[in-house]
Amino acid sequence: MFKKDQLNQLALPLILSNVVSLVISLCDQAVMGHLSITSFAAVGIVAGFINSVTGVLGATSISFNILGARVYQNQSLFRKYLETQVILSLLIGLLGFGFITFGGKFIFQQIYQLNAQVLEESLNYAYIFSSSIGLNLLLFTCSSYLKIINRTKYILIGNTVATISNVILDLLFVYGLGLGMIGNAVGSVLALILNLIIYLVLLKCEIRWEVPLFRFSLIKENLQYAFPMMVQEFLENTILIVVLGALISRIGLLEVSVYQLINNLLQISWMPMYAYAQATLTIVSENPKCIVPIHQQAITRSIRLYALISVFLVLNQNFIINLITNQKLLLEYFCKYFPMVIILFIFNNMLTIYQYTLQTLGEQKGILKTTLLIYSIGYLLIYLFAQLYKSLWIVYVILAMIYFILSRIMKLKLKINLDKYLQIPPCL
Repeated sequence: MFKKDQLNQLALPLILSNVVSLVISLCDQAVMGHLSITSFAAVGIVAGFINSVTGVLGATSISFNILGARVYQNQSLFRKYLETQVILSLLIGLLGFGFITFGGKFIFQQIYQLNAQVLEESLNYAYIFSSSIGLNLLLFTCSSYLKIINRTKYILIGNTVATISNVILDLLFVYGLGLGMIGNAVGSVLALILNLIIYLVLLKCEIRWEVPLFRFSLIKENLQYAFPMMVQEFLENTILIVVLGALISRIGLLEVSVYQLINNLLQISWMPMYAYAQATLTIVSENPKCIVPIHQQAITRSIRLYALISVFLVLNQNFIINLITNQKLLLEYFCKYFPMVIILFIFNNMLTIYQYTLQTLGEQKGILKTTLLIYSIGYLLIYLFAQLYKSLWIVYVILAMIYFILSRIMKLKLKINLDKYLQIPPCL
């Protein structure tokens, strides 16, 4: 039976956890922002690429969240899914580390046009930071498990302690030991390890840890369910980040830094959206009868909090950016774009929650086909117009159009798919 506050019970700790992580991440960015614009941009490019790859591979944890929630009442079967996800995270982490180690030079030299000393420092950073792929996948697995058992407060505790430690470690390694970009990578990786240790300690009473068994059939099921979501994530984030990052890096490092700053603050505004989307996915996976009231409440609450956080960020944008960097030109360009981008991107809230809801209904392939078509057209338009005007405005306006069109299409898809649940009385 759906409780009125169950959505908030799951979502609010996730919101607080993610906001704390991102706010402290901005402090982490400030460590590099006060070093130099070149270091700030280079770290942003490398970390952005690796994090986008991690986001794609992290679709396996979303798959585990859905499949695990469905079988949670069968504890024996649920444990098998959990063990399978742990093994899968470790295997993917090793492959990701190898991919960056052997292919990093080609990626950052040919695609991002980095060279000379900047390329060398970026590669050293990438070789260390690539270990974050496997660590993050294990953290995603723990987070999915905590969402299923409704212990999202543990996520808040783990992320808060680890992110504060991240800032302290970065200050120590970057400035205290004078390691520069390398120090930033080491501090970030150590903070992820600390976060994982905290989860394992908090979960010692929830799980009886044993050596996980390799179950090919469950790995195959997870990957089959996750593959459309991986491709979708790849289209929406990895390709977008790579294409736009490569395009903007050719314009100049200043534009790269502006783009990164705007994305950092947008991620704070989008925290309610991600939290309510994840909460919706978990609740609906356990009880499809709740689909109508849950997704409607999730959209309403996420937009309200998005507006509230956005207003706060816009009113305090000068103060916030001055904390991150002392580069006046960077601040000037940021203030020129940010308020309008916040307004343009409001439809991403609805789009994300519609997509997560449709995923619980097994509509990953339908979502993939639609997003492939719309994003392909959008990317083409961005490329053509950016060649003529070389302005960030072109990028942001076309992205806003993509979010709007896709949100309308996903709303219609959800309405059509809900027909199969019309005979099920909505939960109260």
